[in-house]
Amino acid sequence: MKTFLVPISSLKEKKATLIYAIDFAKAVGAEMIYGIQLTEIDEQDHLEEIIAHAKNQGVDINFRFFEGETLEYIKEFCVDFNVDLIVASARTPKTNEKLYLDDLSGSIVRKTDMPVLLIPEDYKFEAIATVLTAIKSGIIKAEDATKPIETILLQLKAQMTLLQVKTPEYLPEDLMFDKDLAILTSKYYSTENATLFQGLLEYIHVVEPDLICVFRRKRGFFQKLWSETLHDNGVSKSDFESRKPLLVLKGEQ
Repeated sequence: MKTFLVPISSLKEKKATLIYAIDFAKAVGAEMIYGIQLTEIDEQDHLEEIIAHAKNQGVDINFRFFEGETLEYIKEFCVDFNVDLIVASARTPKTNEKLYLDDLSGSIVRKTDMPVLLIPEDYKFEAIATVLTAIKSGIIKAEDATKPIETILLQLKAQMTLLQVKTPEYLPEDLMFDKDLAILTSKYYSTENATLFQGLLEYIHVVEPDLICVFRRKRGFFQKLWSETLHDNGVSKSDFESRKPLLVLKGEQ
């Protein structure tokens, strides 16, 4: 992973996410961060502080401005600039404290094919030693889906615990594991629960991870994001909430 993209609507509100992205980039050996600014920058002090922090960490940072449809621009930008990872905010919108993801972050997870790292509100970068990856199925169809987690484990010398949650729609073939996923796994747990989220909650206190990892799937995590009756792209706290960074990887093609 060499290039990150951080979509922001306000430097003042998203300062913590940008600082996290810079520190994380330094840790995993990334070289460039693009901040897509959705409004005009008027918090000059924050801009100078962020640029200085990036320089101290040896990470280049570049701000881009645009007008038009946000998500389509993000998709095109990721292709044009070879973006490897989107770092987005899981900060609860002040207008709706019941949401874990606002409409922008939710739409990025739902409607792009990019790996997304979601950062909790005001979260500061900490060393990542343990990753908890939760799955329903061990079959991964998307090409190079595990590349981001491979980089994290290698660069940070971290270990990954794999948790398989057998839900009521569990299929026997789900026990087949992708070879790349198997190689990355240091410890394995299996549990039966109504949802992937409930199984994850059960084992968070067992594993005590520094990072949570899931795969983007229509019958997996954030399942309601793919509901045909969904009228927005937000994710309610009642469906999921994490106080740790959450890495969402490609799961299907």
